Amino acid sequence: MQNRTLSLTVISLFASLTSIGAFIKIPLPVIPFTLQILFVFLAGNLLGSKRGMMSQILYVGIGLIGIPVFASGGGPEYVLKPTFGYLIGFIIGAFVIGYIIEKTKEPKLKHYIFANVVGLMIVYILGITYVYLSLNTWLDSPVSVEKVLMMGLVYSIGQDLLLAVLGGVLAVRLYSHFAKARDNEKKVAA
Repeated sequence: MQNRTLSLTVISLFASLTSIGAFIKIPLPVIPFTLQILFVFLAGNLLGSKRGMMSQILYVGIGLIGIPVFASGGGPEYVLKPTFGYLIGFIIGAFVIGYIIEKTKEPKLKHYIFANVVGLMIVYILGITYVYLSLNTWLDSPVSVEKVLMMGLVYSIGQDLLLAVLGGVLAVRLYSHFAKARDNEKKVAA
């Protein structure tokens, strides 16, 4: 019971932190810059692939049922917003980040940063693709690939890479504190 309680607690914690990160934002055209991605990095780094992913599924699920936890609100209609692809990327990105760290024998700062950058690229690929598709199809606002890349990549890549490094630094300091939650997952799976 304690293993399950601990697991649910850390998953809920990172869903909450991602939600808080949505409200710490710098407005940019179309795609707001938020601190959400920092908590996606930390979820994968500290919770591992499965729990990190589950924290982001919980976050997205809470938003889709109507609780306004996303950067621009919430509700089932959010799947039609151009930025929804980034939320899908959060789920997959957290899983991949956690997987990379799980496969690293003794993770160091460079491993965390590498995993975060890989996760960030996944978020960008899914997010930018979704922005392009949504604007050019159901939102009927034709836009070029170049403009979408400018809005979705060029404007925010610098800040997000800095957050990838910051996430790595924080993960180095916090990793041991989350060991019990990760180890419990391995024991339950064995």
